[in-house]
Amino acid sequence: MKFTFSLEPVLKVRKHQEKLKKQELAEQLQKKQEIDELRSEVMEKLNGYLRHEHHQKAANIHAIRQRSQHMVQANHTMNRLNRDLEKVESEVGKKRQNLAEIHKKRHVLEKVKEKELKRFKHHFDMKEQHLLDEIATQSYNK
Repeated sequence: MKFTFSLEPVLKVRKHQEKLKKQELAEQLQKKQEIDELRSEVMEKLNGYLRHEHHQKAANIHAIRQRSQHMVQANHTMNRLNRDLEKVESEVGKKRQNLAEIHKKRHVLEKVKEKELKRFKHHFDMKEQHLLDEIATQSYNK
């Protein structure tokens, strides 16, 4: 006799769903990391502009205007990256929550499978013991 779990197809689906949710979470975490790296780069540029501004007192008006435009652009970029980061962090939270729910559902099915297997083994042991008892009774009666 071989044990077959009655909900095995459902368990396979749950495992597949969990795998997909893990991939989605990994993608969101990757996006978050990319945005963090871009923010670091922009912050370094801003700091570089500020350090450079302290060293050069009054250059020509064109250089000052150009640096000012770069700083404004870097600030706009930083604001956009901050908004993007908030969105991605929100998505990461949702993906983590979805993954936790899927994991919980899969875990419940695995517990059901364990209980079913335990019942199967108990039933099989009882049949085996009954068979051995019959054999012992028949050999004793001979």
